[in-house]
Amino acid sequence: MKRLINLAQFLTVITLAGTVSITAQDLQVATAVSLLEGPTVDREGTVYFTDIITQRIMKFTAGGVLSVYREHSNAANGMVLDLQGRLIVCEGSHSATAERYGVKVSGKPRVTRIDLKTGKVETLAETYEGKPLVGPNDVSIDTKGRLYFTDFGGGAVYRIDGPGKLVRILAAPEIQRPNGIQISPDDKTLYVIEANGAEGGARMIRAYDLLPEGTVRSMRVF
Repeated sequence: MKRLINLAQFLTVITLAGTVSITAQDLQVATAVSLLEGPTVDREGTVYFTDIITQRIMKFTAGGVLSVYREHSNAANGMVLDLQGRLIVCEGSHSATAERYGVKVSGKPRVTRIDLKTGKVETLAETYEGKPLVGPNDVSIDTKGRLYFTDFGGGAVYRIDGPGKLVRILAAPEIQRPNGIQISPDDKTLYVIEANGAEGGARMIRAYDLLPEGTVRSMRVF
């Protein structure tokens, strides 16, 4: 009989075991839970995801091989693969959730691009108008290859048109604590999850019309 476990338990097996090969018959229920984020999948079916507490980027192949792709991830969080198959990573955000587990997690706030073949890391964004980013959290991509990411601590949403080419498309008071972000398959809608835990703070999914030039308008609650 096959064993059933939830996703958090399954991914905890990955983070605790290092590189292993797992079949349905081998799965065991884990006794600990890590803080897992940022799943993205390549054309071959390989899934990359982050473990914020252990500061690692993990890799799970379509063939069932689990491994650590990158140690010392600089508090990597949300990720997406670009049109060339490179891994885009939001890094350095302070994690209040990890602190609730007794772990202090932080790093240098930036958005990077990793060549999965060579391992080369390139910084795409770390400042805006001379000021450092506060906490890049999640990232999405449109069909033109433009990247959109949330700065949770900075209360802003940005678009990256290329290395160092950064445009802020949303800021306070239009947005409070932007967390998750996603673009619709037709490039016409941008979705942003508000996660302001303060009393009276915005907690909702905002939807915007995404215009061809990469700006937004007509906010409504989704």
